[in-house]
Amino acid sequence: MYLTIIVVACFISLLVIYLSILKSRYSYFQCRGIPGPSPTFFLGHFGIIWSTKSYSRQLQSWTKQFGSIYGIFEGTRPFYVVSDVDFLQNIFIHQFSSFNSHRISFLYKLSKSVHLIGADSARWHQQRHAINPAFSAAKLKLMDPLIDRCIESFIEKSSEINQESNEFDIYKLYQRLTMDVICHCAFGIDTDMQNDVDNEMMAKAAVIFKQDVERMSLTKLSYLMPWLTPILTRFLLFQTVLFHTLHRLAPTIFPDLTDKIPRFWLLARVQQVIDARNTESGADTAKRIDLLQLMLDAKTTSQHEETTREKGLTNDEIKANIFLFMVAGFDTTSTMLANCTYVLAIKPAIQEKLYEEIHSLEKDKFDYDTITKLEYMELFLREVLRMYPASTSVLTRVCNETTTVCGHLIEKGSVIQTDLFTIHYNPDLWGPDDPHEFVPERHLTKRHPMALLTFGAGPRICIGMRFAMMEIKMTLARLLHDYKILPGKHLEEGFQLRDGFVIQPDAVYIKLQKRN
Repeated sequence: MYLTIIVVACFISLLVIYLSILKSRYSYFQCRGIPGPSPTFFLGHFGIIWSTKSYSRQLQSWTKQFGSIYGIFEGTRPFYVVSDVDFLQNIFIHQFSSFNSHRISFLYKLSKSVHLIGADSARWHQQRHAINPAFSAAKLKLMDPLIDRCIESFIEKSSEINQESNEFDIYKLYQRLTMDVICHCAFGIDTDMQNDVDNEMMAKAAVIFKQDVERMSLTKLSYLMPWLTPILTRFLLFQTVLFHTLHRLAPTIFPDLTDKIPRFWLLARVQQVIDARNTESGADTAKRIDLLQLMLDAKTTSQHEETTREKGLTNDEIKANIFLFMVAGFDTTSTMLANCTYVLAIKPAIQEKLYEEIHSLEKDKFDYDTITKLEYMELFLREVLRMYPASTSVLTRVCNETTTVCGHLIEKGSVIQTDLFTIHYNPDLWGPDDPHEFVPERHLTKRHPMALLTFGAGPRICIGMRFAMMEIKMTLARLLHDYKILPGKHLEEGFQLRDGFVIQPDAVYIKLQKRN
């Protein structure tokens, strides 16, 4: 009896202590004189964030109410939301050493296959150093023929579908085009996604991108109770090992996870290509110009010992980064192309101005050197990226050492979230023209370095930015050279943006008119 009373008393005492700690955490921003919406006990602001249709728009709404720097809570974790460009310039550039990591789900860190987005500190620096040469101007020029072949197939398929219908969703074709380009340029697989509508790789990638890791129950739980993360990690690793063991013992009863889980399936296919490359002769590999070969050339001789690694990549890192380029390059680039096409359909005067610039080059093929001459195209794309950014997910930074930024003491472990939409639509940054109006010429005026953040900023700016821009310019130049883009009847109905890892429309319905 007395023992029970003691146990209950201890439990109540611990509970009271825990609850008091939680309560004190919510005074974090108040003690620092930083405003913000009132948190909900235990959930912080997750209740609102998880229920809102658009996370980006919710941040924008709070910014209007609380200003350019305010605080919210992920459970009890302090989360700065910032649209002050001078503050962000410190975060992304001047004090990069204190903010060199993204805030991502622990699920991305379960295996050794950590890619550029998931890697932090020294591991990121090593990967970036090894991969950077693959995106040099010289290497991008070598990929011209691969991209052009995919675009040619895209143009033929677009023409075919256009003749069969009054309008069609060009976004679906863009997704097939960008997957084709990634397969050719990332690891040299000769695909034809435009005509191979049942391609398994395309289907697996689409499933992966529909899965928002940030919204998964385990991710939510780890954010609410960070101390559970090590336990959840061990549980998932044990579960994976158990399933693989059971499959080896009874393959007819327990299916292979590689075939069931899209991520594992794609990683297995990448490993097959890597194995095939490793058996090729030096003459064969010398002919390869894709990203995989460039990374294999930088492969470290040490596969396991972190202390003796050279400035190269391990097999796991190569596999993870090829997977990243394939999945991210597929959806983000196709979304940017879709957004560009929507604007072209509703802005015929801008479309004609682009056509005149393209026509003046007197080219039927558009390579790297040619598209760099399209100055108005560059202004057009910058304005599309300003008004319709494809993603805000890579614009978070975790403070890895306590420091002071613009007079604010930022403690280790705090998260900085950029309010991208407020910045991109800020009249002080983008005036005198109304930021809600599409005006490509506004980019002729020099702006604040942090005014346009579609690809991020600082050392961790998107490594594939130049590749994506090249692909987009080559595609639009060829499309506008051959066709005039007309709005479909359901254009506005389909262009309803959904806010996830990628901010994307449901569809872009257009009609193509052959140019004389």
